[in-house]
Amino acid sequence: MKKFILLGAFIASTISLSAQTAGKIFSGSSAGKAFQLGSEKSSQIVLDAVKAYNSNSSAAEMALWTEEMQKMGGDFNRKWHSSMKSLNDVPISILPIKVQGSTDEIVMLQSVEDRVANDGSKQKMNLFELFTVNKAGKVSNFQQYSSIPSTNEFGKTSGGKMITANPADENNGRSFQFSNRGEIAAIEKWVKAYNAMDVAGVSEVVADEIKMVDFDGKKSVLKKSDWPAYFAMFKSLDWKPNMILPFKITNTDPVSGILVSSTEKRVLKDGTVWEKQIIEFFQFDLQGKISGANQYGRPIVK
Repeated sequence: MKKFILLGAFIASTISLSAQTAGKIFSGSSAGKAFQLGSEKSSQIVLDAVKAYNSNSSAAEMALWTEEMQKMGGDFNRKWHSSMKSLNDVPISILPIKVQGSTDEIVMLQSVEDRVANDGSKQKMNLFELFTVNKAGKVSNFQQYSSIPSTNEFGKTSGGKMITANPADENNGRSFQFSNRGEIAAIEKWVKAYNAMDVAGVSEVVADEIKMVDFDGKKSVLKKSDWPAYFAMFKSLDWKPNMILPFKITNTDPVSGILVSSTEKRVLKDGTVWEKQIIEFFQFDLQGKISGANQYGRPIVK
């Protein structure tokens, strides 16, 4: 009899524990609701999904997904697995929860993953993932958050090194990071307007003055008012970028640099043809306008 009493107390305490609520949702259809502990069944489904993922089998992984999720993410999943040589996601901790009153459960997984691609590149990721498991035991949604170890081969948010002529310069030794303030769109818009010799189009993306250092090391200042006279010299212009790379010095103001690799052909009105393979560094100022340019060129290698 004593055993039954103890068993009943244990079951009651377990039910009471799983019924406890904590936390709060602040937006969406479940706003104001709290969370409860989920089930070990949902945790195991996610661990099975991790095992299938590590086998590098798209079919095995998606067998645990809902049909809707397969339709939505199937193509990406198949391409992902076909591009990978090996995958090793190692769980660190797992916790199932659910929104109070919901039949779906959310499984939170913390893990470390090592990836080796078919092309030989390697990546290590610290991951935090949210899996939604429905009542039928299928994964119906997935979100992933990651941090990248400083020793990673690629994918870091900063890298490289700034080396200044003056070792005491505050930027000396700093790394670089990608910039994303519309630089690519600005360069593409400038290229289109430049080739069309469209003064108004060029004026939209450039500052009032562009400080120039040309291919011969000559310094000059190109003002907006100079563009009509510049275009008047040419019969046609054909500027074709093949690479645009926007970047900035880490932990500095938003002023950025844009590295553009391209070819350019200029046909003057007297029939003279100027053609080069060029590298240009443009400066993108605080107002989001192109304010500086350094140019380097060589004859086009056929």
